[in-house]
Amino acid sequence: MDLSFLDKTSTVTPLLVRLYDSHKLHGLASDDKPLARAELTSAVSELLEMELSPKESELIADVLIGLMRQAEIDLREALSERLAVLENVPLRLILQLANDEIPVAAPVLSKSPVLGDMDLIYIIKSKGPEYWQAIARRENMSNQIMNLLTDTRDIDTAIQLVKNKNINLTEYSLTILSDLAQQSDALAAPLLRREEVGPELAKVLYAYVGEEIKEQVKTLYGFESQSVVQTIDEVIVEMVEASDAVSEFAPSEAILRAADRYKQKGLLTIKLMLGTLRRGQIAAFVAQFSRYSGLPPKTTLEILSQTSGQGLAVACKAFDVPKEDFISIFLLTNRVRNHGHMVALNDMTKAISYFNKIKPEVARNIIENSLDEELKK
Repeated sequence: MDLSFLDKTSTVTPLLVRLYDSHKLHGLASDDKPLARAELTSAVSELLEMELSPKESELIADVLIGLMRQAEIDLREALSERLAVLENVPLRLILQLANDEIPVAAPVLSKSPVLGDMDLIYIIKSKGPEYWQAIARRENMSNQIMNLLTDTRDIDTAIQLVKNKNINLTEYSLTILSDLAQQSDALAAPLLRREEVGPELAKVLYAYVGEEIKEQVKTLYGFESQSVVQTIDEVIVEMVEASDAVSEFAPSEAILRAADRYKQKGLLTIKLMLGTLRRGQIAAFVAQFSRYSGLPPKTTLEILSQTSGQGLAVACKAFDVPKEDFISIFLLTNRVRNHGHMVALNDMTKAISYFNKIKPEVARNIIENSLDEELKK
Protein backbone atom coordinates (compact mmCIF):
# COMPACT_ATOMS: atom_id res chain seq x y z
CA MET A 1 0.00 0.00 0.00
CA ASP A 2 1.57 3.31 -1.12
CA LEU A 3 1.41 5.86 1.71
CA SER A 4 4.30 8.02 0.44
CA PHE A 5 2.15 11.10 -0.16
CA LEU A 6 1.23 11.31 3.56
CA ASP A 7 3.09 13.51 5.96
CA LYS A 8 5.29 11.42 8.27
CA THR A 9 3.63 13.06 11.27
CA SER A 10 0.13 12.26 10.00
CA THR A 11 -2.02 10.45 12.55
CA VAL A 12 -3.73 8.68 9.66
CA THR A 13 -0.58 6.81 8.61
CA PRO A 14 -0.32 4.43 11.59
CA LEU A 15 -4.05 3.71 11.39
CA LEU A 16 -3.82 2.88 7.70
CA VAL A 17 -0.89 0.59 8.44
CA ARG A 18 -2.96 -1.02 11.21
CA LEU A 19 -5.86 -1.40 8.80
CA TYR A 20 -3.63 -3.08 6.24
CA ASP A 21 -2.11 -5.39 8.86
CA SER A 22 -5.57 -6.26 10.18
CA HIS A 23 -6.76 -7.08 6.70
CA LYS A 24 -3.74 -9.32 6.20
CA LEU A 25 -4.38 -10.82 9.65
CA HIS A 26 -7.96 -11.62 8.69
CA GLY A 27 -6.75 -13.49 5.64
CA LEU A 28 -4.09 -15.44 7.48
CA ALA A 29 -5.45 -16.18 10.94
CA SER A 30 -8.17 -18.62 9.94
CA ASP A 31 -8.48 -19.93 13.49
CA ASP A 32 -8.99 -16.50 15.00
CA LYS A 33 -11.43 -14.71 12.70
CA PRO A 34 -13.59 -13.07 15.37
CA LEU A 35 -10.56 -11.31 16.90
CA ALA A 36 -9.23 -10.30 13.50
CA ARG A 37 -12.65 -8.98 12.52
CA ALA A 38 -12.91 -6.94 15.72
CA GLU A 39 -9.43 -5.50 15.12
CA LEU A 40 -10.29 -4.55 11.56
CA THR A 41 -13.66 -2.96 12.28
CA SER A 42 -12.16 -1.04 15.18
CA ALA A 43 -9.44 0.38 12.93
CA VAL A 44 -12.00 1.34 10.26
CA SER A 45 -14.20 3.12 12.80
CA GLU A 46 -11.26 5.07 14.23
CA LEU A 47 -10.24 6.20 10.76
CA LEU A 48 -13.69 7.39 9.78
CA GLU A 49 -14.27 9.22 13.06
CA MET A 50 -11.15 11.36 12.52
CA GLU A 51 -11.08 14.75 10.80
CA LEU A 52 -9.60 13.88 7.43
CA SER A 53 -8.46 15.85 4.43
CA PRO A 54 -10.34 15.15 1.18
CA LYS A 55 -7.31 13.24 -0.13
CA GLU A 56 -7.09 11.11 3.01
CA SER A 57 -10.83 10.43 2.91
CA GLU A 58 -10.64 9.29 -0.72
CA LEU A 59 -7.67 7.04 0.06
CA ILE A 60 -9.54 5.39 2.90
CA ALA A 61 -12.58 4.86 0.67
CA ASP A 62 -10.35 3.20 -1.95
CA VAL A 63 -8.72 0.94 0.63
CA LEU A 64 -12.02 -0.09 2.21
CA ILE A 65 -13.82 -0.73 -1.08
CA GLY A 66 -10.91 -2.90 -2.20
CA LEU A 67 -10.98 -4.69 1.14
CA MET A 68 -14.72 -5.37 0.97
CA ARG A 69 -14.49 -6.80 -2.52
CA GLN A 70 -12.17 -9.48 -1.14
CA ALA A 71 -13.68 -9.97 2.31
CA GLU A 72 -16.04 -12.72 3.34
CA ILE A 73 -19.65 -11.84 4.07
CA ASP A 74 -19.27 -11.99 7.88
CA LEU A 75 -16.62 -9.26 7.74
CA ARG A 76 -18.70 -7.11 5.36
CA GLU A 77 -21.67 -7.47 7.71
CA ALA A 78 -19.56 -6.37 10.69
CA LEU A 79 -18.27 -3.35 8.78
CA SER A 80 -21.77 -2.44 7.62
CA GLU A 81 -23.08 -2.49 11.21
CA ARG A 82 -20.27 -0.18 12.38
CA LEU A 83 -20.42 2.24 9.45
CA ALA A 84 -24.22 2.49 9.36
CA VAL A 85 -24.33 4.81 12.36
CA LEU A 86 -21.51 7.16 11.30
CA GLU A 87 -22.21 10.47 9.54
CA ASN A 88 -18.85 11.19 7.87
CA VAL A 89 -18.43 8.01 5.85
CA PRO A 90 -17.70 8.59 2.12
CA LEU A 91 -20.91 8.13 0.15
CA ARG A 92 -19.37 5.73 -2.35
CA LEU A 93 -18.33 3.45 0.49
CA ILE A 94 -21.89 3.38 1.87
CA LEU A 95 -23.26 2.78 -1.64
CA GLN A 96 -20.89 -0.17 -2.02
CA LEU A 97 -22.42 -1.69 1.12
CA ALA A 98 -25.99 -0.74 0.19
CA ASN A 99 -25.73 -2.66 -3.08
CA ASP A 100 -24.15 -5.75 -1.50
CA GLU A 101 -26.03 -8.90 -0.47
CA ILE A 102 -28.98 -8.07 1.77
CA PRO A 103 -27.36 -9.17 5.10
CA VAL A 104 -24.62 -6.62 4.37
CA ALA A 105 -26.87 -3.96 2.85
CA ALA A 106 -29.62 -4.01 5.48
CA PRO A 107 -27.81 -2.07 8.27
CA VAL A 108 -26.86 0.89 6.06
CA LEU A 109 -30.21 0.91 4.25
CA SER A 110 -32.13 1.07 7.52
CA LYS A 111 -29.78 3.38 9.46
CA SER A 112 -27.14 5.28 7.49
CA PRO A 113 -27.65 9.08 7.52
CA VAL A 114 -25.28 9.34 4.53
CA LEU A 115 -27.86 7.99 2.07
CA GLY A 116 -29.99 10.69 0.49
CA ASP A 117 -33.36 10.42 -1.25
CA MET A 118 -31.82 10.00 -4.71
CA ASP A 119 -29.64 7.14 -3.45
CA LEU A 120 -32.64 5.43 -1.85
CA ILE A 121 -34.80 5.93 -4.95
CA TYR A 122 -32.14 4.26 -7.10
CA ILE A 123 -31.98 1.29 -4.73
CA ILE A 124 -35.78 0.93 -4.59
CA LYS A 125 -35.96 0.98 -8.39
CA SER A 126 -33.04 -1.39 -8.94
CA LYS A 127 -33.36 -3.87 -6.05
CA GLY A 128 -36.00 -6.25 -4.73
CA PRO A 129 -38.37 -6.55 -1.75
CA GLU A 130 -35.73 -7.35 0.90
CA TYR A 131 -34.01 -4.03 0.17
CA TRP A 132 -37.33 -2.16 0.25
CA GLN A 133 -38.12 -3.68 3.63
CA ALA A 134 -34.79 -2.53 5.07
CA ILE A 135 -35.41 1.04 3.85
CA ALA A 136 -38.92 0.93 5.35
CA ARG A 137 -37.32 0.61 8.82
CA ARG A 138 -35.49 3.98 8.60
CA GLU A 139 -36.16 6.41 11.44
CA ASN A 140 -36.03 9.40 9.10
CA MET A 141 -37.91 9.08 5.84
CA SER A 142 -39.20 11.67 3.37
CA ASN A 143 -42.76 11.52 2.08
CA GLN A 144 -41.38 10.79 -1.40
CA ILE A 145 -39.57 7.66 -0.20
CA MET A 146 -42.57 6.53 1.85
CA ASN A 147 -44.93 6.90 -1.11
CA LEU A 148 -42.50 5.13 -3.41
CA LEU A 149 -42.25 2.20 -0.99
CA THR A 150 -46.04 1.89 -0.76
CA ASP A 151 -46.23 2.01 -4.56
CA THR A 152 -44.31 -1.28 -4.66
CA ARG A 153 -47.43 -2.88 -3.11
CA ASP A 154 -45.21 -5.46 -1.43
CA ILE A 155 -47.02 -6.74 1.68
CA ASP A 156 -43.86 -7.30 3.76
CA THR A 157 -42.60 -3.80 2.92
CA ALA A 158 -46.00 -2.39 3.89
CA ILE A 159 -45.85 -4.25 7.21
CA GLN A 160 -42.42 -2.75 7.96
CA LEU A 161 -43.77 0.73 7.19
CA VAL A 162 -46.82 0.47 9.44
CA LYS A 163 -44.68 -0.98 12.24
CA ASN A 164 -42.26 1.96 11.96
CA LYS A 165 -43.29 4.22 14.85
CA ASN A 166 -40.80 6.94 13.89
CA ILE A 167 -42.67 8.07 10.77
CA ASN A 168 -46.06 9.63 10.07
CA LEU A 169 -47.86 7.90 7.21
CA THR A 170 -48.96 10.20 4.38
CA GLU A 171 -52.54 10.27 3.15
CA TYR A 172 -51.37 8.73 -0.12
CA SER A 173 -49.61 5.90 1.72
CA LEU A 174 -52.66 5.29 3.91
CA THR A 175 -54.85 4.91 0.83
CA ILE A 176 -52.63 2.22 -0.69
CA LEU A 177 -51.90 0.52 2.64
CA SER A 178 -55.61 0.25 3.41
CA ASP A 179 -56.17 -1.38 0.00
CA LEU A 180 -53.38 -3.89 0.69
CA ALA A 181 -54.65 -4.53 4.22
CA GLN A 182 -57.93 -5.78 2.78
CA GLN A 183 -55.96 -8.79 1.53
CA SER A 184 -53.73 -9.35 4.56
CA ASP A 185 -54.55 -9.65 8.26
CA ALA A 186 -50.81 -9.47 8.97
CA LEU A 187 -50.86 -5.91 7.60
CA ALA A 188 -54.33 -4.95 8.84
CA ALA A 189 -53.49 -5.64 12.49
CA PRO A 190 -50.57 -3.16 12.86
CA LEU A 191 -52.24 -0.67 10.50
CA LEU A 192 -55.33 -0.50 12.71
CA ARG A 193 -53.08 0.41 15.66
CA ARG A 194 -51.69 3.48 13.87
CA GLU A 195 -52.84 6.87 15.15
CA GLU A 196 -53.37 8.04 11.56
CA VAL A 197 -56.18 5.49 11.04
CA GLY A 198 -59.53 6.99 11.96
CA PRO A 199 -62.85 5.26 12.60
CA GLU A 200 -64.03 5.58 8.98
CA LEU A 201 -61.04 3.73 7.56
CA ALA A 202 -61.22 1.20 10.40
CA LYS A 203 -64.83 0.44 9.47
CA VAL A 204 -63.85 -0.18 5.86
CA LEU A 205 -61.06 -2.57 6.92
CA TYR A 206 -63.46 -4.34 9.27
CA ALA A 207 -65.28 -5.79 6.26
CA TYR A 208 -62.19 -7.69 5.10
CA VAL A 209 -60.33 -8.88 8.19
CA GLY A 210 -60.60 -12.11 10.20
CA GLU A 211 -62.54 -12.56 13.43
CA GLU A 212 -59.55 -11.94 15.68
CA ILE A 213 -58.87 -8.57 14.01
CA LYS A 214 -62.58 -7.72 14.11
CA GLU A 215 -62.47 -8.00 17.90
CA GLN A 216 -59.43 -5.73 17.93
CA VAL A 217 -61.29 -3.13 15.83
CA LYS A 218 -64.27 -3.18 18.18
CA THR A 219 -61.98 -2.73 21.19
CA LEU A 220 -59.88 0.06 19.64
CA TYR A 221 -62.70 2.07 18.11
CA GLY A 222 -65.67 1.15 20.27
CA PHE A 223 -67.92 0.17 17.37
CA GLU A 224 -71.38 -1.11 18.09
CA SER A 225 -72.06 -4.28 16.13
CA GLN A 226 -75.13 -2.89 14.33
CA SER A 227 -73.27 0.27 13.37
CA VAL A 228 -70.42 -1.73 11.89
CA VAL A 229 -72.73 -4.00 9.91
CA GLN A 230 -74.62 -1.03 8.48
CA THR A 231 -71.43 0.73 7.43
CA ILE A 232 -70.01 -2.41 5.86
CA ASP A 233 -73.21 -2.94 3.88
CA GLU A 234 -72.95 0.61 2.49
CA VAL A 235 -69.29 0.22 1.52
CA ILE A 236 -69.29 -3.23 -0.11
CA VAL A 237 -72.81 -3.56 -1.52
CA GLU A 238 -71.47 -2.81 -5.03
CA MET A 239 -69.15 -5.84 -4.86
CA VAL A 240 -72.10 -8.26 -4.84
CA GLU A 241 -73.08 -9.79 -8.19
CA ALA A 242 -74.96 -7.23 -10.24
CA SER A 243 -78.60 -7.61 -11.17
CA ASP A 244 -80.10 -6.32 -14.41
CA ALA A 245 -80.91 -2.94 -12.90
CA VAL A 246 -78.36 -0.19 -13.56
CA SER A 247 -79.68 1.58 -10.47
CA GLU A 248 -77.92 -1.03 -8.36
CA PHE A 249 -74.69 0.72 -9.24
CA ALA A 250 -75.91 4.06 -7.93
CA PRO A 251 -73.67 5.12 -5.02
CA SER A 252 -75.12 5.64 -1.56
CA GLU A 253 -74.63 8.85 0.39
CA ALA A 254 -71.89 7.19 2.44
CA ILE A 255 -69.96 6.24 -0.71
CA LEU A 256 -70.36 9.76 -2.11
CA ARG A 257 -69.05 11.24 1.14
CA ALA A 258 -66.02 8.95 0.93
CA ALA A 259 -65.35 10.21 -2.62
CA ASP A 260 -65.68 13.80 -1.37
CA ARG A 261 -63.03 13.12 1.28
CA TYR A 262 -60.64 11.71 -1.31
CA LYS A 263 -61.12 14.83 -3.43
CA GLN A 264 -60.65 17.23 -0.50
CA LYS A 265 -57.36 15.53 0.37
CA GLY A 266 -56.11 15.58 -3.23
CA LEU A 267 -56.15 11.78 -3.51
CA LEU A 268 -58.85 11.42 -6.17
CA THR A 269 -56.68 10.27 -9.08
CA ILE A 270 -57.18 8.05 -12.12
CA LYS A 271 -54.88 5.50 -10.50
CA LEU A 272 -57.05 5.36 -7.37
CA MET A 273 -60.24 5.03 -9.45
CA LEU A 274 -58.80 2.22 -11.55
CA GLY A 275 -57.86 0.42 -8.34
CA THR A 276 -61.48 0.75 -7.20
CA LEU A 277 -62.71 -0.76 -10.47
CA ARG A 278 -60.25 -3.63 -10.33
CA ARG A 279 -61.73 -4.59 -6.95
CA GLY A 280 -65.17 -4.67 -8.61
CA GLN A 281 -66.51 -1.65 -6.70
CA ILE A 282 -68.63 -0.09 -9.44
CA ALA A 283 -70.72 2.16 -7.19
CA ALA A 284 -67.60 3.55 -5.54
CA PHE A 285 -66.11 4.25 -8.98
CA VAL A 286 -69.31 6.03 -10.06
CA ALA A 287 -69.05 8.24 -6.97
CA GLN A 288 -65.34 8.91 -7.52
CA PHE A 289 -65.64 9.66 -11.25
CA SER A 290 -68.63 11.87 -10.56
CA ARG A 291 -66.65 13.95 -8.04
CA TYR A 292 -63.56 13.89 -10.30
CA SER A 293 -65.48 15.17 -13.35
CA GLY A 294 -68.15 17.30 -11.69
CA LEU A 295 -70.87 15.27 -13.41
CA PRO A 296 -73.86 14.14 -11.32
CA PRO A 297 -73.77 10.46 -10.33
CA LYS A 298 -76.90 9.81 -12.41
CA THR A 299 -75.25 11.28 -15.53
CA THR A 300 -72.09 9.26 -14.85
CA LEU A 301 -74.16 6.07 -14.69
CA GLU A 302 -75.96 6.94 -17.92
CA ILE A 303 -72.59 7.47 -19.63
CA LEU A 304 -71.30 4.11 -18.39
CA SER A 305 -74.45 2.31 -19.55
CA GLN A 306 -74.02 3.38 -23.22
CA THR A 307 -72.92 0.35 -25.24
CA SER A 308 -71.22 2.62 -27.79
CA GLY A 309 -68.88 4.06 -25.14
CA GLN A 310 -69.20 7.51 -26.73
CA GLY A 311 -70.24 9.28 -23.54
CA LEU A 312 -67.36 7.74 -21.62
CA ALA A 313 -64.96 8.69 -24.43
CA VAL A 314 -66.15 12.31 -24.27
CA ALA A 315 -65.82 12.48 -20.48
CA CYS A 316 -62.34 10.90 -20.48
CA LYS A 317 -61.09 13.14 -23.31
CA ALA A 318 -62.50 16.23 -21.58
CA PHE A 319 -60.60 15.47 -18.38
CA ASP A 320 -57.32 14.36 -20.03
CA VAL A 321 -57.66 10.69 -19.10
CA PRO A 322 -54.96 8.78 -21.08
CA LYS A 323 -56.15 6.42 -23.80
CA GLU A 324 -54.91 3.27 -22.03
CA ASP A 325 -56.81 4.28 -18.86
CA PHE A 326 -59.97 5.02 -20.91
CA ILE A 327 -59.78 1.50 -22.37
CA SER A 328 -59.32 0.01 -18.89
CA ILE A 329 -62.34 1.93 -17.58
CA PHE A 330 -64.45 0.81 -20.55
CA LEU A 331 -63.53 -2.84 -20.01
CA LEU A 332 -63.88 -2.79 -16.22
CA THR A 333 -67.34 -1.15 -16.33
CA ASN A 334 -68.73 -3.74 -18.74
CA ARG A 335 -71.03 -5.04 -15.98
CA VAL A 336 -73.01 -1.80 -16.15
CA ARG A 337 -73.59 -2.10 -19.93
CA ASN A 338 -73.84 -5.82 -20.57
CA HIS A 339 -74.94 -7.23 -17.20
CA GLY A 340 -72.01 -9.60 -16.85
CA HIS A 341 -71.77 -10.69 -20.51
CA MET A 342 -68.45 -10.50 -22.33
CA VAL A 343 -67.29 -7.21 -23.84
CA ALA A 344 -68.47 -6.92 -27.44
CA LEU A 345 -65.42 -6.39 -29.64
CA ASN A 346 -67.45 -4.21 -32.01
CA ASP A 347 -68.51 -1.91 -29.15
CA MET A 348 -64.96 -1.57 -27.90
CA THR A 349 -63.65 -0.78 -31.41
CA LYS A 350 -66.27 1.96 -31.82
CA ALA A 351 -65.48 3.43 -28.41
CA ILE A 352 -61.73 3.57 -29.09
CA SER A 353 -62.31 5.05 -32.55
CA TYR A 354 -64.51 7.78 -31.08
CA PHE A 355 -61.95 8.53 -28.36
CA ASN A 356 -59.24 8.89 -31.02
CA LYS A 357 -61.32 11.25 -33.18
CA ILE A 358 -62.82 13.67 -30.68
CA LYS A 359 -60.74 16.73 -29.80
CA PRO A 360 -60.31 17.69 -26.13
CA GLU A 361 -61.80 21.16 -26.59
CA VAL A 362 -64.91 19.68 -28.27
CA ALA A 363 -65.23 17.13 -25.46
CA ARG A 364 -65.00 19.88 -22.84
CA ASN A 365 -67.73 21.89 -24.61
CA ILE A 366 -70.02 18.85 -24.62
CA ILE A 367 -69.45 18.31 -20.89
CA GLU A 368 -70.03 22.01 -20.11
CA ASN A 369 -73.29 22.00 -22.08
CA SER A 370 -74.37 18.84 -20.25
CA LEU A 371 -73.70 20.49 -16.91
CA ASP A 372 -75.64 23.60 -17.98
CA GLU A 373 -78.62 21.44 -18.90
CA GLU A 374 -78.47 19.74 -15.49
CA LEU A 375 -78.51 23.14 -13.75
CA LYS A 376 -81.60 24.20 -15.67
CA LYS A 377 -83.59 21.16 -14.51
